[in-house]
Amino acid sequence: MASQEENFVVGFDLDGVIIDHTQNKMRVAAHYGVTLRMEDTPTEYLEQIITPELHSTLRDQIYDDTDEALSAPLIEGAFDGLARLREHGIPYFLISRRKKPIHALHLLERRGLWGEYFTPENTFFVEHREDKDPIARELGVTHFIDDEARVLRLMPSVSQRILFDVRGLLKETNEFVPVKNWSELSYLLGIATS
Repeated sequence: MASQEENFVVGFDLDGVIIDHTQNKMRVAAHYGVTLRMEDTPTEYLEQIITPELHSTLRDQIYDDTDEALSAPLIEGAFDGLARLREHGIPYFLISRRKKPIHALHLLERRGLWGEYFTPENTFFVEHREDKDPIARELGVTHFIDDEARVLRLMPSVSQRILFDVRGLLKETNEFVPVKNWSELSYLLGIATS
């Protein structure tokens, strides 16, 4: 658990940590004749069970400026967790990989986060997974939360790499600190309410 007196800086991925695309992935896949279970929807698992063509189509519909993409809800507890970070004066940044960042900004705005919790000063979009680490290093990020282990493996500059594993699919490892929800994450960061 991080002490509130400690100086630390938090970095977040967007999709799968703040925004929940689970139902949309299931709906879009069903439209193409593929039935997904909730446990199939984390990106690293999904890529193993559907064709590359379907994955590309699904990604376009989930992350581009479509009604489907803009309907994605927040992960439960994300809004309150961000509010507590701000209340505790802990600096935080969004570092997300998006092909078309403008669509992510529209979604953040729709969910009441743009301008309130995220601004041009604390929001960064990258083209490739490996581009997250240089930005995190430059910002002094000490704790980074992502839902993909392969991304966290590309972030050696971050001392505390936290895997947001909503489905509890993480195999036993000491590589990352696993959390299943924002409640566990808030406790880990020392911002949980009593």
